[in-house]
Amino acid sequence: MKSGYLILGAGLAGLSAAYHLKAKNQSDWTILERTNDVGGLCKSNRDKDGFMFDQSIHILYSSDPYASGLIKKLLNNNMSVKKRESWVFSNGVYTPYPWQANTYGLPVKIIKECLLGVIKATYENKGRPNHNNFEDWCHATFGDGFAKLFMIPYNRKLWAIDLKQMSAAWIKDRVMTPALDEVIEGALHNHEKGFGPNAIFWYPKTGGIEALPRGFLPYLEQNKIKLNTEVNCIFWKEKKISTTDGRTWRYDKLILTLPLPFLARQMNPEMPPSLMDAVGRLEHNTVYAINLAIKRDELSPYHWVYFPEEKYCLHRISFPKNFSSAMVPDGWNSITVEVSASRHRKVLPKDKLIDIVLADLLDAGVIKKSDTVEVKSVFVLNPAYIIYNHTHRNNVDDLHEFLNKNEIFPCGRFGEWEYLNMDHSILSGKRTIDKILEGSG
Repeated sequence: MKSGYLILGAGLAGLSAAYHLKAKNQSDWTILERTNDVGGLCKSNRDKDGFMFDQSIHILYSSDPYASGLIKKLLNNNMSVKKRESWVFSNGVYTPYPWQANTYGLPVKIIKECLLGVIKATYENKGRPNHNNFEDWCHATFGDGFAKLFMIPYNRKLWAIDLKQMSAAWIKDRVMTPALDEVIEGALHNHEKGFGPNAIFWYPKTGGIEALPRGFLPYLEQNKIKLNTEVNCIFWKEKKISTTDGRTWRYDKLILTLPLPFLARQMNPEMPPSLMDAVGRLEHNTVYAINLAIKRDELSPYHWVYFPEEKYCLHRISFPKNFSSAMVPDGWNSITVEVSASRHRKVLPKDKLIDIVLADLLDAGVIKKSDTVEVKSVFVLNPAYIIYNHTHRNNVDDLHEFLNKNEIFPCGRFGEWEYLNMDHSILSGKRTIDKILEGSG
């Protein structure tokens, strides 16, 4: 087998790479995908009872005009526009997200502690470096109250790592940082404004989030997408790969959307020792998405809710029906519960985890003892989020430099090893093709 451009992985980045090759009149491409369908992490699963679950929460938005236009083209008429309803549950109270701009309604003692802390931090740290690590950044940016009561406990659960082990290099445009006057205003009354780039988001009317990657298929020759084809070994010096079904594929350019840590066992011969060490220093977490069916027509008005308090094992829940009524059969509702783990924080066995999650939902009043609750599935996303440890940038840059020199081009969240949203992953596919073609021109 021979392909000029061999793409490993049929997630958003891989499909985007093929789409943009075709747009540049490049027809000699092939995608190899180990599973039986396209989509990667952007898959949606419908069961025999009519419940559909995405593999954890996915929403669409973009500040990039090209990405916005392409997403709308791919979804065509199958796109709804939503005003975000994201909330935080703490101290027995629901407050709008972001918590740091919406403390109105919380106990006065907590509001006072948070306001005094953020005012002190704002003036004491003005003009000073505040990002030796993520935890220090939280204290220096939001003050001790917000850091202690929300930022640190929530993010420690989400990332499943001590925040001192994380750098602050990833934070720009990722963590909401309202201005001081907005924080104070949000303590006095409810804000009317929405914060952040996803205050308005898009979601498919039908088909779940998988409708987005499937939107690429009408523009691609599907016989060039080889499903159930898993990479076994990358013979990088010979520019060929082997697959578990015994086939060998030769290539001119290899576009890699697989996770960078996989290279440790797939590259033959091994990469130089310094790069193998770099692979070993890459960090990520794992997310367990526990999907529940609830026999109740109305359950919650929210899209998703954050749980910062340490007494709860879960860190976020979402309500698929509020994204699209097509996600559940009539008379039912559903919840996706997210729990993170990593090599630093192990998760409980699945049966015990489900029991704890159900107890958390009961304690928070999300479900009632009288509810009929069915556990529909548990998705394990591994890897899920890229953890920005203090050596992340150097490790990734060294690996990318080596790979590029050998005609291997990392792409997407796991190839780039960056915290990319769906629009970023699509743009990564385009950017990778532009880079390859410009370099060969």
